[in-house]
Amino acid sequence: MKITAPLSKAICFILSLLVISLAADATTHTNDETLTDADLIRAVEQMVSAPMNGEQQWVIGYHHGTEVIRSFQCAGLCPENTLRIIYYNVSDVEGCANIGGVSKQILTPIDIRTAPRQFCFPKAIADNWESYLK
Repeated sequence: MKITAPLSKAICFILSLLVISLAADATTHTNDETLTDADLIRAVEQMVSAPMNGEQQWVIGYHHGTEVIRSFQCAGLCPENTLRIIYYNVSDVEGCANIGGVSKQILTPIDIRTAPRQFCFPKAIADNWESYLK
């Protein structure tokens, strides 16, 4: 079967639309992944066992379209010396401000000492972050 040029272009166009549609679906978040301010507060208040070693982190959902990470920062004496942090996954202070986050510097365990590290917190938990540190 011979495919003519107009038919070939139509097939390419349809395939392009399909690829674009699939890519758009990959970035769409379900309601199960969308976090409210109350969900964020519950997440920081929730007692979660610290890992036995090393830094571990994972996505817990999306807040206003931005990925939210739960991270355990641990060095030296894990799990005793572990800090749990819930923050937006943005790369810089400017990006944090653009999404309505609050940039804060937190002392985090590194090797056998602590060092300041910048994080972008959702506003819902930023004002009282120090009371959530565990």
